Amino acid sequence: MYLEDIESHLQGARVNESGRGWIRSPVGGGLIGVFAGGLTIFLLEGVGHGLLGTADPADASSITVPMFASVLMAWILGSAVAGAVATYWARTTGLKLGVIVGLTLLAGAVSTMIAIPHPLWMSAAAVVLMPMAAVLAARATATR
Repeated sequence: MYLEDIESHLQGARVNESGRGWIRSPVGGGLIGVFAGGLTIFLLEGVGHGLLGTADPADASSITVPMFASVLMAWILGSAVAGAVATYWARTTGLKLGVIVGLTLLAGAVSTMIAIPHPLWMSAAAVVLMPMAAVLAARATATR
C-alpha cells in the first residue's frame, strides 16, 4: 500500500493539469528560454570580441562604438532567442512568457550597464529593443 501511494504521488508531480510535465510548463519554458538566450549572448559577445578585440572595462575611452554595437546586437538577438525558445518549449499561445524572459535578460544587461559605463544610446536601445525582440519572437513562435 505504501509503495502505491508513492507511485501515485510521483505521477501527480510529473504531470500538471494540462497533461504536460512541469518541464513543458511556462516555468520550465522560461528557465530553458533564459538559459538559451544567455548562451546566445555569451557566444555572440565572444565572436564580437574575437573580431573587434577587447578593451579595458575600467577605461571607458578604450571601448569603441563597434564594440558597444556588437554587444548590443548580442543582447537583442539573445533576447529574441529567449522569447522564441521559451514560447516554443512551453507551447504557449500568449506573449506573457516572452515579456518575462525579455525582462529577465534586460535585468542582466542593466546590471552590466551599471558595472561598466555604457553610452546613453546603447542603454536606451537595450531598454527598448530587448523586450521588443523577445515579444516579437514569442509572437512568431506562439502555438495557435
